[in-house]
Amino acid sequence: MKEMKKLFMPVVVVAMLLAMLMPVAVFGDTEDTATGTFSNNNVPSITYVKLYDTGGAPAEVTAMTPQVQYAAWVLVTDADLKADLTTIVVKIYYDSTTEGTTEAEYDGKSAATQTCAIITWTQSSGVFALTTMAGTTWALGACVEPATLADPFKFLFTVGKVATEATGAVADDWQIAAKVTDDSSQADWEADSNGSTMNWYGEISGVSGTVDWGTVNPGMPIGEGAPSEKTLGVTVNYISNGAYDEKVKTVATWPDVPDNTADATLDEDGTDLTANAFSLKADDIATLGSDVFVTAAAGVAIDVTGTQTPEAGDNVATNTLWLQLASTFIKDTYSGTITYIIADGS
Repeated sequence: MKEMKKLFMPVVVVAMLLAMLMPVAVFGDTEDTATGTFSNNNVPSITYVKLYDTGGAPAEVTAMTPQVQYAAWVLVTDADLKADLTTIVVKIYYDSTTEGTTEAEYDGKSAATQTCAIITWTQSSGVFALTTMAGTTWALGACVEPATLADPFKFLFTVGKVATEATGAVADDWQIAAKVTDDSSQADWEADSNGSTMNWYGEISGVSGTVDWGTVNPGMPIGEGAPSEKTLGVTVNYISNGAYDEKVKTVATWPDVPDNTADATLDEDGTDLTANAFSLKADDIATLGSDVFVTAAAGVAIDVTGTQTPEAGDNVATNTLWLQLASTFIKDTYSGTITYIIADGS
């Protein structure tokens, strides 16, 4: 019996030690903390985009003409005031799709002299900048940054010479739209609800000098080569934003030089055989065949196939004239103006 008591004593000691080492449960609330934070920035908004003229009292317009100045007015609101803005980007672009425009269409437009001009106002510099287009005649005017958002931003621009002609039909007009972005990269977009037409524009240059037939005989008929045929001797440059015609006209009377005692009279169809009557034919190639008799007043078309040109225009190097004289002519020297014309070919 004494031996058995000795065996139980270590077991009891170990059990008591284990109980002392175990954690004691506390039944109540405990706490730990985290920090919550947020920032607030109001989204900017464009109230309107409108197209105005810039002459005298501003008036809203729905038609543009190349080489004329206009202003896109953009009214912006932002509860965080003007200092919250970073950029406003105005795009003036040709739209050949459905009526109106969309933000996706606006986003997809890039600067191109015939179809899109882009002007960007940047808050950090206070600068209005026209996106670069090589050789363009689009130009930036004296744009206006308002002191506060109570007034609109005014983006002044001159339309380029070859901005695509547009009639204002459903799929043929120009859009004026803008996007504002703030310093949290929040943005809003809006377009002028009216859209705009683009009037036809044409420009001609390079015509100069004298076409001299020298001394010719009465009764000379129109014919290829000398003495009837002469070339203008210069290259004519045509610039247009749409279809165009090449035309030629001359004055109805060529007085004699220098004493002005007799006149040569234009025969517009080559059938007048009276004294001192003359006729001219013209073309933009070197041979007869598609030539036409030159008229006075509005002139006559020598080519009706001209299409929209680049800013540099299209050059026509060959311009030919053929002279015909009535069989009776007073001996003298006669001189008159020959005019080359670019006309709307629509």
